[in-house]
Amino acid sequence: MKTLTKTIYTILAALLAMACASSCGDNTSGMMLDGDTRVESMTISGHAAEIDHVAGTIKVSLPTDTDLGALSVDDITLSPGATCDLNRGSRFNGNIPQPVKVVNGDVSQTYTLFASHDNVEILTFTLNARYSGAIDNEARTILVFVPVDADVTAMQVSLTATDGAQVTPASGSLIDFSSPVEFTASYRTATAVYTVTVIQDEMSQAPKAFVGNASSIDGLGPEAQAAARWMMENVPNSHYVALQSVLDGSVILDDYAMVWAHLDFTDWPGVMWDTRDTFNSYWLRGGAILATRDGARYINDVWRIARNQQSPNNMFGGENYETLQNDLGIGIAGNEGHPLFDGIETDGGRILLAAKGMQYSNRTLQWLVDRDGYSSMADWEEATGAKALASNDAGDSNCVTIAEFEPYEALKGSMSGRVITIGSPAYEWHNPNGMANPYKDNMEKLTKNAINHLCQ
Repeated sequence: MKTLTKTIYTILAALLAMACASSCGDNTSGMMLDGDTRVESMTISGHAAEIDHVAGTIKVSLPTDTDLGALSVDDITLSPGATCDLNRGSRFNGNIPQPVKVVNGDVSQTYTLFASHDNVEILTFTLNARYSGAIDNEARTILVFVPVDADVTAMQVSLTATDGAQVTPASGSLIDFSSPVEFTASYRTATAVYTVTVIQDEMSQAPKAFVGNASSIDGLGPEAQAAARWMMENVPNSHYVALQSVLDGSVILDDYAMVWAHLDFTDWPGVMWDTRDTFNSYWLRGGAILATRDGARYINDVWRIARNQQSPNNMFGGENYETLQNDLGIGIAGNEGHPLFDGIETDGGRILLAAKGMQYSNRTLQWLVDRDGYSSMADWEEATGAKALASNDAGDSNCVTIAEFEPYEALKGSMSGRVITIGSPAYEWHNPNGMANPYKDNMEKLTKNAINHLCQ
């Protein structure tokens, strides 16, 4: 038995030595791993491509009359010894990103090839180094709000555009904007004509933000989208801010004098919930907030604004749209002198916001001050730290549809921001049946007043 065991060990040792000699003796695996796999240069349909080796992208910009669906590779240079699956003479559809695989021995790398037409855009537009324009690169329009007493007949332009572009009139020009002015931007074969309109307005020029849970206004629900578009088109220095950009820190709320959170019924809790500490910190340091529709829910223990950390205690509606049987509004008896209602026509202590025949979702977020532990208006004000500014359409003072949280020393040596909530079912921006709203001016004036008041 000892002899057999010794023989087995001897055989195993010999096999191990042979394996070592064949695979380890020269310290190589037999695989070719030292070749480069770079696309050094590429020419597509007569135009050189830009290659980003880190991002793994190949981008080519072509004249505007080029058929992107029928492109060809004129020339391509690879690392020595490398091969590619898109060779000289290859034809491809540039409307679709193309994978380009480069192989050198046993090493490979895949680039993505993007083809596009030449494009030119105006990126920033400012007048008198103070008044920023709202740029719509799809509609090719720029809207600039200036104070009512500004001299619009001689305003100096400061603008930036696509790198390498030429713009006429040029940046630095002194221009009369008493009527719309056209600016022409050109880059290679691309030309874009922008119409710049200057509007004299009494609103605050402070920067303002509309926050939403989509990356752009187009991705918002219909209610939030309608409100956001109105703000961008009618409120000076307005900006859309995606909540994800607040969450990842690429946007700082402190850069804005006020923030408007107008949320759809389905938005709760969403990304807004994830940004709760950021919003609380913004408010504690003096940031002002307009919280409307389902935005009003966040003033509770999420943003920690309400003293008792409770949201409106009467919330309903929002699931379906119905047709209004009567005009609908809010009651403001006793608060007619508040800045929120400046310049708005009243009807016996009532402001009408929506007309009979319109469709609305009846989404309501209001406080009932005679239930859930509140015994009176004074008790509700003490518990929440808010002031009632408006009641429901019937004028019931026990029903609070607009509330204001005034600044106070929430942190030692620092005043908190002002907060206004609007939860009336009459306060809706989206009307599915498209009926014209004769009380739209009241809606807009109420909102402008709220934004101005918060910017002070």
